[in-house]
Amino acid sequence: MGWHRIVLGIGNPGPEYDGTRHNVGFMVLDLLAQRLGLTFGRLERHADDGSRTFGGKVKAQVCEGRRKGRSFLLTKPQTYVNLSGDVAGPLLRAAGRQPDSLFVIVDDLNLPLGRMRIRPSGSAGGHNGLKSIQQCLGTDGYPRLRLGIGPVAPQGGDQSGGIRPAHWPDYVLAPFLPEEREVLGRVLVRAADCTQEWLDGADLQNLMGTYNSDSGSRPGE
Repeated sequence: MGWHRIVLGIGNPGPEYDGTRHNVGFMVLDLLAQRLGLTFGRLERHADDGSRTFGGKVKAQVCEGRRKGRSFLLTKPQTYVNLSGDVAGPLLRAAGRQPDSLFVIVDDLNLPLGRMRIRPSGSAGGHNGLKSIQQCLGTDGYPRLRLGIGPVAPQGGDQSGGIRPAHWPDYVLAPFLPEEREVLGRVLVRAADCTQEWLDGADLQNLMGTYNSDSGSRPGE
């Protein structure tokens, strides 16, 4: 039987991309796997499992688990961001699940660091990883958790931080600054909490009500 739920963090493979803004999806999954006592390994170990047909080699680091009677898979594609759909599509087919069983964690340049947004569907918003997933699934109807990586704008200021489109590639592939790491740490914990609740079967609308705030911490913290 396939996995009940699949979480896919978008990011780039290789040590040169560790800690970069484009890899916050990987960071959340690393934190969640550590919390759940799981270890990532190569997906190819399942290649000979007759119950799962991937239709060719799928390059990903994965770990499997079970919570509240539901099996799940945490996935870090090793295809680079713009080919994320080459992993998402085969995994959903292998699991025999619909797109609403896929939860994608993705960086968002249009949100400042510390903010996060859950959406049940929607456009790719210019993100090549989401474009790839939408193309391979044939729909944008899959939930996603967007984590802000943009500059923290002054109150009432431009949320883009004045970054010009020509500079976006350099910005998203750069590491977080030392002064950003405290806020980053808080939002990664919050994102891991949210993802864990989704794995446990929490309703997406309830998660949106809880986590779609403008703060990197829970109210009252």
